[in-house]
Amino acid sequence: MKFACEHCGRLLSVGAGQAGKKCRCPQCKEIVTIPTTVCDQVAAPAVPTADKPPAAAKPSPRDSLLLDLPPADAAADPQAGEEAYEQMQAAQAGYLLKSPEEPPERSLPWILDIFLYPLNQPGMSILVLSTGVPLVLRVLLRMSYALFVAFPPAMILWAIFWMIHWAAMLVFVLYANWYMVECIRDSAAGGIRAMNTAGMTPGFTELFWQAFTSLVCGLACMAPAIFYAAYCGTNDPLFWFLYGLGGFLFPMALLAVTLFESLRALNPVLVLGSIFSTFLPYCLLVAFCYVLCLLVPVALRRLIGESCFLGYFLLFAAFYLLLILAHLVGRFCWKYEGKLNWDA
Repeated sequence: MKFACEHCGRLLSVGAGQAGKKCRCPQCKEIVTIPTTVCDQVAAPAVPTADKPPAAAKPSPRDSLLLDLPPADAAADPQAGEEAYEQMQAAQAGYLLKSPEEPPERSLPWILDIFLYPLNQPGMSILVLSTGVPLVLRVLLRMSYALFVAFPPAMILWAIFWMIHWAAMLVFVLYANWYMVECIRDSAAGGIRAMNTAGMTPGFTELFWQAFTSLVCGLACMAPAIFYAAYCGTNDPLFWFLYGLGGFLFPMALLAVTLFESLRALNPVLVLGSIFSTFLPYCLLVAFCYVLCLLVPVALRRLIGESCFLGYFLLFAAFYLLLILAHLVGRFCWKYEGKLNWDA
């Protein structure tokens, strides 16, 4: 059967046995649902005459971009349909999605299991690489500086390591932000362990855009406190109240922007309405966020200060806790999706 992508209009072809399943369009990368009826109108075949044999049907140029489908009688067979689906999934580099599966269940009470969220192979690999590589570069930077002190012409080597070190730190920050956002999406879909992004390689444009989105989200929540401090020039109790209010709004704002994939989700009506409809559970979520975020500024101060090696250990722990926070925010959406009223 054939149907048009509801986002970009591209003509797609799948087996009849795939009706009702979800797939990702290979052109616009948006998720579409395969209709249960044929949506594409195909021109009726010409009636053959005795003098002229019927002309061979020409393949559609759009069909050539997709996998060749099995014959109609084979597509009607459920087993043949599954085989065609597997072949199409391989041909489209994994763009198609399998039928929705039941989300995994926790083996431990949630209050304990959430702290095990990063303890799988993808999560630990990202944690080790994201903190280990900058640490190795810092060691090389220290060694090159010692060489520069003893041998001044080695200043060029020290300058090169200095630029590589801070470039790696920038990439780490951008990638950490991108990965946490992906963990929010995965947890909102029911995931209970760190997301495996082995088949997802973000470009610098995507990394910078995601970081810009998160930054704008944070600035929008902290805007009242920033404007008040700039206008009054004091850190009085009202400033700290506005600062705490911004931190209270940030998890819901980040969740909305992440799931809608648009800054338009910062609509105050949407964010405040979702908070009021889930007020008590959301207060518990914010309390967890406040407690777990205390280590992040400590790690940054140690990283920039003299105790830099202790700072990398604290950076590892801070990133670990931030993954837990991303998981909590995503699971909050998964559990209270019906009360958020985001389907409208």
